[in-house]
Amino acid sequence: MDLIASEIPVIAEIPLIIAGTNTVFSNPNDRSALAESFRILTTNMNYVLGTEKESNVIFCTSTIKGEGKTFISLNFSLAMASLNKKVLLIGADLRNPQLHTYDNINKNQVGLSNYLIDSSPGWKSSVMKVFDKQPNHEILFSGAIPPNPAHLLANGNFETLIREAKLLYDYIIVDLAPTILVTDTLLVAHLADATICVVRANHTEKKLVPFSQDLSKSKRLVNMTYVINGIKENRSYGYKYNYGYNYGYNYGYGDTDT
Repeated sequence: MDLIASEIPVIAEIPLIIAGTNTVFSNPNDRSALAESFRILTTNMNYVLGTEKESNVIFCTSTIKGEGKTFISLNFSLAMASLNKKVLLIGADLRNPQLHTYDNINKNQVGLSNYLIDSSPGWKSSVMKVFDKQPNHEILFSGAIPPNPAHLLANGNFETLIREAKLLYDYIIVDLAPTILVTDTLLVAHLADATICVVRANHTEKKLVPFSQDLSKSKRLVNMTYVINGIKENRSYGYKYNYGYNYGYNYGYGDTDT
C-alpha cells in the first residue's frame, strides 16, 4: 500500500514481539531488536523536536484501543532514560489505564487522578522509581479510574503538573487516551512539544488514518509523527492493512491496550 500519510513522518518501526519474550526496555544495555528500535525512536524524536530545550513534553496517543500506545510510551521513556536523561512518564489514560500491568503495580496506586481531584498534597510524592537499572526514570501512574476524566484533565491541575515537571525533568512523556471516541487527549494536546500517534500493523485500518491526519493538519495534535508498532521481520511501513479486522469502538474500562 502507499505510505500512511506522506506529509507526516514515520519516525520508528517497532518489531512484533513474540509471545514470552521481554517487552520492557528495563536494562539500558539491552541490545535486542526491540531496544534498538526504541533507540532509533529517541534519535528521530530529538530531530523532530529540533533545538534542544531545557525540557521537552511528548504525548503518546493512538486512534483506537489496542494499537500499543502504552507499550510505546513506556519503552520510549526508558530508552530516553538510558541516555542519562531524567525522564518522567505520566499515565494519563484515565479511562483505561494499562501502564501498571507492565510493572506489576496495583491498579489503584495513588497517581494522577488523585492529584487532579485534590492538588493540595502535590504530585511529587506519588512518583515512583520502578526499574532498578534505570535510575533516571520515574513514573506517575494513572491512579484510580475517576468518573469524570475529561473534566479532571481540563481543570487546570494537569497544566500545573506539566509546568512544574518541566523544571525537574529533561523529558516528560505522557500516555494518553485514544482520540477517536473521547476528547480527553485533545483537551490537553496544546501542552505537548511533539505528539506520537501509534498505529499497529494488521490492526489499524487504513480508513482510520485520515482521522489522525486531520488532527495533525488542524494542529489539534501538536507536531505529530507516526510510530508503527508490530512490524514483522523483513517488513516495512509499506505493509498491507488487515482490512477485515473487526475493531471495536467500545472503549471501556475493562479493555486492554497491549
